[in-house]
Amino acid sequence: MKVFVTGGTGFIGSYVVKELLDHGHELTLLARNVGKVPAFVNHDRIRLVAGTMDDADVIASALAGQDACVHVALAWLDGTAMDNMTRETMPSVRLFQLAAEAGVRKIIFTSSIASFGSAPHDDRGYIKPASYYGAAKAATEAYLLAIAAQYGIQANIVRPGYTFGNPCVEGGPLYPDLKLVRMVRSALAGEDMTFVRNDGTQFIWAGDLAKVYAELLHSDTLNRGYYTSVSTEFRTWAQIAGMAVDLLGSGSRIALEDKGRPEPGERPIDVSRIEETFGFAFKADERMAEHLRYLSTLEAKAGA
Repeated sequence: MKVFVTGGTGFIGSYVVKELLDHGHELTLLARNVGKVPAFVNHDRIRLVAGTMDDADVIASALAGQDACVHVALAWLDGTAMDNMTRETMPSVRLFQLAAEAGVRKIIFTSSIASFGSAPHDDRGYIKPASYYGAAKAATEAYLLAIAAQYGIQANIVRPGYTFGNPCVEGGPLYPDLKLVRMVRSALAGEDMTFVRNDGTQFIWAGDLAKVYAELLHSDTLNRGYYTSVSTEFRTWAQIAGMAVDLLGSGSRIALEDKGRPEPGERPIDVSRIEETFGFAFKADERMAEHLRYLSTLEAKAGA
């Protein structure tokens, strides 16, 4: 299958690209910097096209002859509602329109758990965003479904949660959360750490997330679905810090600050859709341990 991918040289996108290559697909990647990921340069099944989400003519040309479009690129903004609409929603809607006009038959959009706001969540597609970013993602979801209905296109939406992982290919990007970097640094230094009681989420390893994209791409029947993609287990930041302390043999102590956050329950974010559809039930602890070790290695090299 010929697949046009946005954001393919980014962190999540590189995992998606690797997964699709493993399945034998031919990929066209829209990239601001076509040399960013050495493993993708001169690959015999990757065509790199220089451009951004604002380059409509470049995108229209690159979409010609493509079977599918996987939209991973995002513009994470802390700005106003208009900023988010202009930078996130409008370029995505234009992409979907151009894909439809080019005869693309399948579109997969990377949304976010921010589109439905806070847990608990029943994975049935409702939206109740609490941020402008979440609202921009939710609006983009709606436009995709409308465009897909008008053109008879198969469209599905992936809603990732907190995604982590090491680089998956040579020169692949790393996008670690500063919380993880800081807790590793503190653990290495033996510094005590304080976290808010019950503050955490259901993490997902980027390699597991990429499997959802592949399954949706390969299906000819799944359509207009929302797939919340996180692990089945809720972990607090204090638990992750405890993991780092244990892994690194640190003497750091962990304290909890009570700010009234309720007990999250076993699974506040429901992932029944991917479980029922694909049989996936992701767990993140083992991969998180690998990631913490990797970050500790980077810190050791930086301090050498």
